[in-house]
Amino acid sequence: MPSFHMEVYGCQMNVRDSQQLEGILLSSGYERAESPEKADVILVVTCAVRERAEVRALGRATQLAGGTRGGKPLVVICGCVAQEHGDNLLKRFPQIDIVVGPDGYQRLPELLSSGSRAALVEQGTDDYEGLPSIRDTFPRAFVTITRGCDNFCSYCIVPFVRGRERSRTPEAILGEVRGLVESGYREITLLGQNVNSYRSGEVSFPGLLEAVAKAAAPAWVRFVTSHPRDLGEELADVMACHTNICRAIHLPAQSGSDAVLKGMNRGYTRAAYLEKIAILRGRMPGIVLSTDMIAGFPEESEADFQDSLSLLAEVRFDYGFLFRYSERKGTRAAEMPGAVPVPERLERLHRLQELQNSITREKSSLLVGRSLPVLVTGPGTREGQLVGRTPGNRVVVVPEAGASAGNFIDVRITVADGWTHYGERI
Repeated sequence: MPSFHMEVYGCQMNVRDSQQLEGILLSSGYERAESPEKADVILVVTCAVRERAEVRALGRATQLAGGTRGGKPLVVICGCVAQEHGDNLLKRFPQIDIVVGPDGYQRLPELLSSGSRAALVEQGTDDYEGLPSIRDTFPRAFVTITRGCDNFCSYCIVPFVRGRERSRTPEAILGEVRGLVESGYREITLLGQNVNSYRSGEVSFPGLLEAVAKAAAPAWVRFVTSHPRDLGEELADVMACHTNICRAIHLPAQSGSDAVLKGMNRGYTRAAYLEKIAILRGRMPGIVLSTDMIAGFPEESEADFQDSLSLLAEVRFDYGFLFRYSERKGTRAAEMPGAVPVPERLERLHRLQELQNSITREKSSLLVGRSLPVLVTGPGTREGQLVGRTPGNRVVVVPEAGASAGNFIDVRITVADGWTHYGERI
């Protein structure tokens, strides 16, 4: 029986796609390899959002291509980098045998059996309903509700590699959610490139979220990623009304400067973004907020950058995912004048990181002495430990105390360093 080894880079959508890829292969007569060296097929699921992630994934693929079975394994590049470069990857890398984009996964067994080098990157409208899927993230599960994106932010390649936005039906989503909860899953995360632009017929995202919260109870419900332009009072009201919807939201700001936001084609101003934050905190005091921020976008002046620093200081996000601007060929921003030198991008990124890290540590320290509900996700890195997550998605480590993955426990926080929290079960 042929075997495969898979490595995954990038976002939660890639993780979910990899679960479907694994299900497709297992149902087609493949088995998991004990190690990459023993695999007949090597699959690397790639991310194209930033150049560094792309280079890292392709480097790993060529490293794995050697094999040790006396013959070269078939090497498959999947995901966004595959969609971005297509058969050019076959020309650039003789170690790569198959290139398959996100809309071609169902045909992967056919490509593997053909014995030919091939690229399949045609985009379609398949919603992947009914595909076999292997989930290995118990007790947390991802449920895709949309695929693709229609936003066309000027720096972002996602609409080009993931296609235009399409939404699954509420019936299909709710059926999947109910099945997961019946199987013991206790946290459901709804996924989409722009999750809160979901629409199927007359059902928009707030209506879907409310239905999912009811269907999932007692499991927790999360969702990523939200676009600020599409977040309004109706969504905040739904979150506030259902206790199993986690009081946490990832709301990428990307910049604090109106001029930069306009160049990014984000569709909102700084003031409008702050209004969204006020709505969320007004409905749910203490909600955990995280954001994305880009340093060194084309024509970003020092004054523009100071606006980003001041936004972090004003909002005081619990967590920030901060990056220096990375050109992506094919996007409008890659052709813009006024490129900020890379050393300056890195220096600005460092200043963002210093500020946000200090805020994260300070907000984390305020949890010491508090009692929080925690979903146990599995054993910790050390013997006798369990690790779990709070509704705010904070990592908590506790001594093993008669609980296991999928249990909800109450924990008093005793130590906090910003990113990892230690506590004792109450």
